[in-house]
Amino acid sequence: MKSTRTTFSLQLKLTLTFLLILIPLVGVSLFANNYSQGIMNVQISDRTKGALLTSLAYMEQIANTMDQQTLLISSNPNIVNIFRDIEDPLNPAHLYDIHTVMQQLSSLVNINGAIQEAYIVHGASGNGVSTALGALRWPQVSEEGWFRQVVRGIGSLVIYIPNEDSSVEQNFYLRESNIYYIRLLDVLRDNPEPNALIFAVNKSSLLSMIQHLQTTERMNISLYYNNKIILETNPAAKQAYALDMFSMKEANGAWSIQLEQPKEEIFKQSHRLQLFTYLTILLSILLAMWTAWLIYIQILKPLRQLSSAFKFVGKGNLNYRIRHDRRDEFGLVMNGFNQMAESQRIMIEEDYEKELRLAKSEFSLLQSQINPHFLYNTLDSIYSVAVKFRMKEISEMVLNLAKFFRVSLGKGRNHFTLEETMQHLLYYIRVQQMRTEHFSVEIDLEKGSEAIPVLKLLLQPIVENAIIHGLEKCPFEGELRIRSRVRQQHLFIEVEDTGIGMPETLLKQIQLELSILTSKLYRVPQESPSIQFFGLKNVKSRMKLYYGEDADVLIESEEGLGTKITLIIPIRLEDEDHETARR
Repeated sequence: MKSTRTTFSLQLKLTLTFLLILIPLVGVSLFANNYSQGIMNVQISDRTKGALLTSLAYMEQIANTMDQQTLLISSNPNIVNIFRDIEDPLNPAHLYDIHTVMQQLSSLVNINGAIQEAYIVHGASGNGVSTALGALRWPQVSEEGWFRQVVRGIGSLVIYIPNEDSSVEQNFYLRESNIYYIRLLDVLRDNPEPNALIFAVNKSSLLSMIQHLQTTERMNISLYYNNKIILETNPAAKQAYALDMFSMKEANGAWSIQLEQPKEEIFKQSHRLQLFTYLTILLSILLAMWTAWLIYIQILKPLRQLSSAFKFVGKGNLNYRIRHDRRDEFGLVMNGFNQMAESQRIMIEEDYEKELRLAKSEFSLLQSQINPHFLYNTLDSIYSVAVKFRMKEISEMVLNLAKFFRVSLGKGRNHFTLEETMQHLLYYIRVQQMRTEHFSVEIDLEKGSEAIPVLKLLLQPIVENAIIHGLEKCPFEGELRIRSRVRQQHLFIEVEDTGIGMPETLLKQIQLELSILTSKLYRVPQESPSIQFFGLKNVKSRMKLYYGEDADVLIESEEGLGTKITLIIPIRLEDEDHETARR
């Protein structure tokens, strides 16, 4: 009975969970539907805008063409001079000249199909010529508004569109079916006479340029100039669907164009997509409820077991195992988990810990190897001084040596600050100076590097080699320089001597021996024939083991000039924090 209640409870929870999951899914579906409709609106708007701007570019191109052609005619001296300084161009004395003008205007009209008619009107007399009417008389033309606008323009192109308010005289010569491009004649003159050059372009030619935008019978395209309507492609559709129209208007200078189309025609496909979305949501809810009731408790239980097992192992309990008797796919997964946990335990407890113990033992061995090696050399130095001087200087040497060994053989600390390391190193340098009296020492620590921790006994073998193999054999007094600097989270320590240096073959041999040492190859082979490089190899091996692969030892030398060895030590934040806490 208890199992039945548990099963029913889990199934009910699962059903409710599926339904809750569907709530955001439904929300996302509705949002996606609205969003897609919005994208469609944007795409339609972008395409419409591009088409409208293209049509406006055509209008602007026509205006530019008219501007160039009227400018050519109005600046042509063969035409301008005929109308300059005369009282009446229709006087019989000027008939031949007027005939010449008519021929040129007719040629222009024939060449440019957009120009339906061309006029030249003499402002003073009101008389003129037309390619369609021949001679024309236009009384009081100078008093009409469009003419005064042309005169005020002083040579600029004026676009004039007659409308229903025009006078009878205007309608006779300037018809509503045309658009007129007008410019003063003789534009190159400072004070041109009020003579007007007029080109008439029929609106039907403009209509053909925007007619391609009308893709359906219920669409209307309107063309405007200075916000005054010029023509419409389908004014009846505008009136029929005025309450539910999609409208877009674009402008380019004085020209503007407007597209109007019923919304139901534009969003017909999106309405179908919306209906399909609603049906999909309904089917998803029904499918979710049906799927939830098909899931058995046997599927939920192993998932919980696996989840609990992952938590135990994630907390470090590698001995945790899933106990089961399943023989299905979940049983295979649980067996795989148990094998994975066992493999992890073996890898960490056996391989990793074994390697860690080995590394620690090798580190202790490497660090202990250097002390006897140094002790033998130093005692030999004291013996040499005792034989040579037989004086109390030996006591000072022994005192410095004791201080040095007190630190180097001390237990409990593997590293010291760079400042402490230099102080420790000076004890040894003082012993060598008393023995040889053959070199001086210069120590330059960059500000800020004194407190950086350095592994114990890194510099002593380097300084020992510099003194014994470089400075001691030098025929003149040499110098030992020790410098430090910090660059990009690395401490650079340079030990440079002005001793005898080393031959290039020996330098390459040492560099080759050092290059093969990594954090994985940290054993210094005692049986190796290259045991003479023990000090340098020991230093690099300990650096690689302690600091990692970023640590390095670089050696430069030139025979007769000296040797410089650079230690590159990564600065580890945990070492700095430890040193700060110790202080």
